[in-house]
Amino acid sequence: MTTRITELNEPQRGWRYHSGTTLYTERLIDGRLIAASLQDTGVPYYANDEGKELIAFDLQIDGESLSFDWALAEAETLGADTAAPSVRLVLRHARKPVELEIVTLAAGDGFFRRRMRLRNTSASTALGLTSVTPLSGAVWAMSDNVRENLHDTGDVPYRVGWLQDTEWGNEGNFQWQPVPLNTELVFGSRHGRSGHTTPFAVAHNNLCGGFMVAGLSWSANWRMSFYCDYSRGGNCKLQFALRPDALAPMRVIAPGECVDLPEVHFGLNHVSFDDAVQCWHAYLRRHVLYRVGDGVQPVIYNHWGYMQHEMSEPGLRREIDIAAEVGADLFMVDAGWFADANTPWFDTSGDWQTGNRLPNDLFPAFDYARSKGLRCGLWVEIESAGKASKLAAEHPDWFITRYGKPVDRVLDLAKPVVREYVESTILRLIERYRLDMFRLDYNLDAWEGGFNPRDGRQENTLWRHVEAMYAIFDTVRARYPALQLENCSSGGGRTDLGMNSRFTTAWISDWMRMPRTVRILNGMSMAMPPDMLDRIFGVCMNGSYRGNLETQLHVIVLCHPTVSGLTPSLGEINPEVLRATKKYLGIYKEFIRPFHREARVYHHTPVIPGADGSGWCALELAAVDRSRVAAGVFRLVNAETDEYCLRFRGVDPARRYRVTTEPDGRVRILDGQALCDAGLRLRLDTPLTSFLVLGEAIE
Repeated sequence: MTTRITELNEPQRGWRYHSGTTLYTERLIDGRLIAASLQDTGVPYYANDEGKELIAFDLQIDGESLSFDWALAEAETLGADTAAPSVRLVLRHARKPVELEIVTLAAGDGFFRRRMRLRNTSASTALGLTSVTPLSGAVWAMSDNVRENLHDTGDVPYRVGWLQDTEWGNEGNFQWQPVPLNTELVFGSRHGRSGHTTPFAVAHNNLCGGFMVAGLSWSANWRMSFYCDYSRGGNCKLQFALRPDALAPMRVIAPGECVDLPEVHFGLNHVSFDDAVQCWHAYLRRHVLYRVGDGVQPVIYNHWGYMQHEMSEPGLRREIDIAAEVGADLFMVDAGWFADANTPWFDTSGDWQTGNRLPNDLFPAFDYARSKGLRCGLWVEIESAGKASKLAAEHPDWFITRYGKPVDRVLDLAKPVVREYVESTILRLIERYRLDMFRLDYNLDAWEGGFNPRDGRQENTLWRHVEAMYAIFDTVRARYPALQLENCSSGGGRTDLGMNSRFTTAWISDWMRMPRTVRILNGMSMAMPPDMLDRIFGVCMNGSYRGNLETQLHVIVLCHPTVSGLTPSLGEINPEVLRATKKYLGIYKEFIRPFHREARVYHHTPVIPGADGSGWCALELAAVDRSRVAAGVFRLVNAETDEYCLRFRGVDPARRYRVTTEPDGRVRILDGQALCDAGLRLRLDTPLTSFLVLGEAIE
């Protein structure tokens, strides 16, 4: 894996970042940092062929553009002899009292990571951040025969794929959209959090090939744009920009204060779609995502199932018995453990003390779980307070205010007293219950956020809220390095890399019913590696209401499995449900989990159409050394045929494999070459059924 950085001095000062065969070049020209080129051949452009006009970032302070008039104050290469070198630049502005530190990492596999820090150098004047675009530029400049080729194909030169649905329960709907000539394609989130989509996109050159993957680490509103710049002479390029989105000022910066800007992650490869996603996952695993210990993900049993929020100590013991019997590793107490009986959990969130539901607190339940060999976790929605909570009654000024009115439930972490309360409460609960996992939920849409008076301005609250949550969980990670952290936000409402880089697993949707649950996993496993993604089996969220029993289990073992609500008590469990659950959790733990953390993912059906998911879905995981593969083949609704031919992509053509299909248990010995070329023909004659195919190399 080649990574290095070349400093350029002619014809202008610049820096070229080498990540595999992908080269990213920036130059400082006339006081602007220019995105000179992004290419994937490994051969640098002539300087005359580089771009001269498109800025690599944009910044507005107090409504004024700071895209130009920068001078270089410092430049240094960091980690030149390591596998991931970076360049640190400090730019000083001529007209405004600001310095901008930019650190760009050459990360390997064609990817780069950019961090930026803005400092107000004034001794007396606060500055208002109007907007910032941490990354902009262009890719795939084409001039030869573009017009003729477009006429031949009747197509446009570029398309962009992203998770296009933005509403609750519709996560993971990956679709391609053409970028029309001289038209800007814009998408993002306005919910006050990053989902229920995620700031991730894949751009594709339809004419000449290649994939660009980009992600923005930001947990509030965001915006991505792609513009097809096409001239009548046939010259063409795809412009792009990634940025957070909020009403100005997004952040007031005090004299002498430094503010971290959202990180960006981007890369380019002239490979297949699968290879581009695999390079993205490899980059995330090395440089972005958080690993506890050996990275092995625990099978989670969530108590919510049949008991929901009206829990009791005997009821929790019954749930723990079920969790231990099916082979779970960790028992999660979800919403409702706080406050008193017959009070809705939604209205009493914020009171993070047990009430008369649990007169002996949670200690007996957690002790019992640990006696059964289970680790213990706890759900908290720390950024909210319900209308019936003591916190809401005692601190009505702790909520965000919008247009002169307080907003229900949304605590204002821009206020230091609220931020301190949130952090101290999290630390108290972790210590009090000796937690092995902390589960963070956020069932709120803050929309455009609130506003606070600051230095003569009305500052928007979203930036400081995100800033506070990042800092709090950086503290949690530092203090409890062995603690597992589960990120949830009414399902997949906050699945961006800013939040997930601080957590060990992510709840990607509250929608568990077939067939949409399959499409959710299929799409979200492009944006993030599958071992990070939680899917659930059981009555919780109506997940067991539709489709074949074993098909539902096939979904969860391809990602990070959670079980919730198999039966009201162990004595009345359906024997077939118990058998199947134990069987597939065993397959996950013994066959899939050993290679899951580094698994390569192959999306045989990247785009799944329909309202809930139509046709077929085939998702394949393979060990890096190709010794094992696991694939799920799902017949969804409205499939046109009864057969699907699975041509494996992750096996070694030179080896032989023992191939087992479930649920029929058939075992075959097959050549890798045959699995790749002829494939495995699988027949499913009814919707919402599936095969789980397991292959293991043999001598």
